[in-house]
Amino acid sequence: MALNTDNLNDHLYATNLAISDTINNSRDPQVAFDYFDSWIPFLQNSNIAALTAMGSDLQQLRDYIRNGDQANAHTLLQRLGEQTSRAASNIHTWAGDHLHNGIGDQLRHLGQLLVVAAGNTKAAL
Repeated sequence: MALNTDNLNDHLYATNLAISDTINNSRDPQVAFDYFDSWIPFLQNSNIAALTAMGSDLQQLRDYIRNGDQANAHTLLQRLGEQTSRAASNIHTWAGDHLHNGIGDQLRHLGQLLVVAAGNTKAAL
């Protein structure tokens, strides 16, 4: 699915489900990474520096996981979770009032999931 502002909320919801399924049901994280892969170009092509940086961080996270670097993956997951939660509180700044319908809630949930994943990764060290 091509990611754009018209389907942003749906894509956030699907991403959250994939991450939740990975965390709660010990599923193969590849499904969640498939969603991350769709976010990377969307974020990196943003004209907002914080979103561009998050896209680069997602790419780096993928590399850490592929290489089995759990310590750096933990740190990056924690940072991404915190950044995502902060972005949720500023949703009107970048999405505008017409796009906020549910996106803030989805971003808050995503931030929480990333922090949980960071904790699980740290526990596995």
